[in-house]
Amino acid sequence: MDQAKWLEAIAPVDGHVPAPYVYCRETVSHDCGFHARMFAPFDGIIEDPATGSAVAAFAGAMVQHDQPVDGPSATWIEQGVEMGRPSKIRIEIDIDHGAIRTARIGGHAVCVAKGHLEI
Repeated sequence: MDQAKWLEAIAPVDGHVPAPYVYCRETVSHDCGFHARMFAPFDGIIEDPATGSAVAAFAGAMVQHDQPVDGPSATWIEQGVEMGRPSKIRIEIDIDHGAIRTARIGGHAVCVAKGHLEI
């Protein structure tokens, strides 16, 4: 991510630089509905391999742009592919009268580090 270009395009909000969550429908895995990337270099995260909180917010974009019919809807979102840490996050949305009634985010996790903190 070109941080200088991002700062030219997006102004800080209350001193915080918003982190981009970008997505497309071109996927690597045939079972995924979206391919996503999350960058937060101003928070010390160059790229995040799996961002459940961003997927929760993404539910709103899915409903606004895809306009799913009432009832349950579910898909997988792949993330972390480019950084060699592929992940899949499942989003399930229940739609009622064109609006989100409930949303559930899930997936599988693996331990990548362990440690102890001594005080």
